[in-house]
Amino acid sequence: MSILCPSCLTDNPDGTQQCISCGFNLTPVSPNKTTTSLHHLSIGTLLKQGQYQIEQVLGEGGFGITYKGIYRANNAPVAIKELWPEKSARQGNQVIWPASISPQIKRQQTSKFKLEASHQQKCHHANIPKIYDWFDENDTVYIVMEFIAGKSLFKILTQEKKLTEERVKRYFMQIADALKTVHNNNFLHRDIKPDNILIDPQDKAILIDFGAAREFIAGQTGDMTRTLTPGYAPYEQYSQRSKRFPATDFYAFCASIYELLTGQLPIEAPDRASALLQQRSSDPLIPPRQLNPDISNLMETVILTGMRINVEDRFQTADELIDALKGQFVSPLQKKARELVKQGKLVEAVQSYEKCLSNEPNNGAAAVEQALLQIHLNDTQAEIAAQKAIQLNPNDGRGYGVLGLVYCHQNNWESAVQQLQKGAKLSPQALWIQVNLAWSFGKIGHWQEAESAINTALKLDSNNLFALGIQAWITFNQNQFKATIGAASKAITKSKQNPSQKNQQIQYWVYPYLLAALDKATTSQQSQDLDRRIQDCLTQIQDHPFAWGFKGWKQAQQGLWSQALPCFQQASRHPNAAPWVLINTAISHEHLNNPSEALQIYQAYLQNNGEEPFIAYRLGTLLAQLGQWKQAKTHLEQAIQLKPDYPEAYHNLGWVLLNLKTADGQIQYARELLSYYRQAITLYNQQDKSHLSRMLAQALTEADV
Repeated sequence: MSILCPSCLTDNPDGTQQCISCGFNLTPVSPNKTTTSLHHLSIGTLLKQGQYQIEQVLGEGGFGITYKGIYRANNAPVAIKELWPEKSARQGNQVIWPASISPQIKRQQTSKFKLEASHQQKCHHANIPKIYDWFDENDTVYIVMEFIAGKSLFKILTQEKKLTEERVKRYFMQIADALKTVHNNNFLHRDIKPDNILIDPQDKAILIDFGAAREFIAGQTGDMTRTLTPGYAPYEQYSQRSKRFPATDFYAFCASIYELLTGQLPIEAPDRASALLQQRSSDPLIPPRQLNPDISNLMETVILTGMRINVEDRFQTADELIDALKGQFVSPLQKKARELVKQGKLVEAVQSYEKCLSNEPNNGAAAVEQALLQIHLNDTQAEIAAQKAIQLNPNDGRGYGVLGLVYCHQNNWESAVQQLQKGAKLSPQALWIQVNLAWSFGKIGHWQEAESAINTALKLDSNNLFALGIQAWITFNQNQFKATIGAASKAITKSKQNPSQKNQQIQYWVYPYLLAALDKATTSQQSQDLDRRIQDCLTQIQDHPFAWGFKGWKQAQQGLWSQALPCFQQASRHPNAAPWVLINTAISHEHLNNPSEALQIYQAYLQNNGEEPFIAYRLGTLLAQLGQWKQAKTHLEQAIQLKPDYPEAYHNLGWVLLNLKTADGQIQYARELLSYYRQAITLYNQQDKSHLSRMLAQALTEADV
C-alpha cells in the first residue's frame, strides 16, 4: 500500500516518513485534532499568541481558506482568511510550501496577501467588511476581518434562478456606493461577481474578496496581473499592460446584474471584441430584455452601457452609475461630449455626439445638445440635427429654437419667428430662445411683439448681456431713446465687469445704439456726456469704426473739418466700416479743398457698392466745381434717373448745362436747362424747402434767365 504525498501527489512506499520526491513529512496528523480536511486548521486552533480561535471552516478558494473564528478578548465573531498556496500541505499547523514555489514567488504571494488586507482596510464603508488585523504565522499569512453571516448572490441565484429587478437594483446601489469608496482610494476591485457579494440577514449587500484589488492611477498603464473571471471581466483585463480605469469594475458590476436578472452568464469580452473587430453586423452579446422581458428599458440601458467594449464608452465614475440606476441616466459619451464643449473642442464634441447617437439612436437629449452645438459650426448640419431632435423629443423646445436660429442666419425671419415661437412655448425658461424671438420680431418690423419677447427674456435674467443689447436695439428703433440709454449702459457696464472676447463683441454692437441715443436724447448742454461716452468706447475698443466715424461726424457738424477728417480716415480703415463713414471722408476732403482725394473715394465707392443717387450727385457736383462739365452732366443725370424727386440734382444739373456752351458761346442745352431749374423749384416747394426754391428763383431772375 502506497502513501500519497499531499504536497506533490507522489506515491511513496508504505511506511515512508518523508516524501521521496519533495521531502514532505508524511507523519499522520495527531488524532486528537478535529478538522474537515487534512489541510484545514483544526477546530479550536489558536492564532497570534491565543488572541484568535478557529471555530469553523467557511470556504476555500484558489489561494486561501476562510474560517469563522472568535476574538478571545470579547468572544466577538470574526472571519479569518489564511493564505493557502496551491499544492501546499500542512504539518501540524505549519504550512508546507510546495517545492514548485521558489522563495521569491513565496515572498511575492505573502506580500500580495498582506496588500489585500491593507487595501481593504483603507476602504471604510458599511458595505465592505472591516479589516481588524493581519499577521505572519505558521509560515503563512492571516487576515482577520469582520464576520458577515449570509449567502452569496451566486448561491441565491442558484436557488432562485432569477432575481427581480427591484431587488437587484437595491443590492447594487449599495455595491456602487461601496465602489465609490474603493475608487476614491485609488483601488480597483477587479473581481466583482455574484460570488463576491454577500447578502447578510438584514438584506444588506456586502462586497468581499479584495484579493484581486490593485492600486491604480486612472488612465495610466501598469502591470496588471491577469486575475479575472470570464464572463464578468472586461476586454482590457485580459491584458497585463492595460490602462487602469474604474470602468473596469463597472463592466463586471453590470455583467453581474445581467446574470442575476437573466439567469445567464454574459458572453466573454474577447469573443465580443473579436466579433466587432471582424465588423459583424452586431454585438454578439444578447440584450438582456430578450432573455427577460420584465427588465425595464432603463435597466437594460444601464447594463449595456456598463458593458461596452471600449472603456471610454462606459460609466466613468460610481456617481454616474448611481445616478443612472436612480433614473437620471446620462450617457458617458454624451457626458464626454459635454466636457469637450466646455474645453472648446467643438469638432471633437460633435464626433462624440455622433458616436453617442449611433450607439443610442433614441437619445433625444443628446440629439438636442448636438443641434445646439452645430449651430456654432455648420448651419446645414444644425438644421439636420434640429429636425432629428424634434423627431426624438418633440416636447423639447430647444430643437425648434435651433431651427429658428438657422433661419435667422439665413435671414428667413418669418420662418425663424414661427419656429422660435414653438420653442418658447415648449421651453419658456430657455432665455436664448426668447431673446432670438425678440430679435426676429424686430427684423420683420413687429416691434411691439419684439418688446414683449425681450421683456419676457429679461424677467428670466435681468442681467443677461445679449438680452440687454437686443433691448437697446428694439427701443432705439421705437424711438424710445432714454430706454435705449438705460439698457445699453447696463449691458456695457456689466460687460466691463467680466472682461472676455464674447463680452467685448457685445460692447462692439451695443455702443453705436448708446451713442446714437445719447445724441438724440441729450441737449447741447449735455454734449459733454456724449463726448465722454465716445471716448470710453474708443478706450475699450480702440479701432471701433462707428465711434471714430461718429466722433468725426460731430466735429463736422461744427465745421471742424480738419479735426473730422482724421476720425473718418481712422474709421474707414476698418474692414467693417459703414458706407456713411467713407462718404463723410470724401465730403471732408471736399471741404478741405482736396478734390482729387474726394473723387478717388467716390469712384471707389461706386465701384464697390454700385450706383447710388447721393454719390452720383456728389461726384457730379465735385466734377462741376473742377470744370469737368460733361462728366458732371453724366453723373447728375444718373442721380436723377436713380431718384427722380431729387431737387438738388436738378438744381446742379441746370448749373452744369448753363456752363455747357457751343463753339460760338451759346448755351448748348438751353431748353433742358430751363426744364431742370423749373423741376428743382417745384420739388423744393413740395419738400418744404421753399427757402431754396426762392433762392433759386431769385438767382434766375437776377441772371435774366
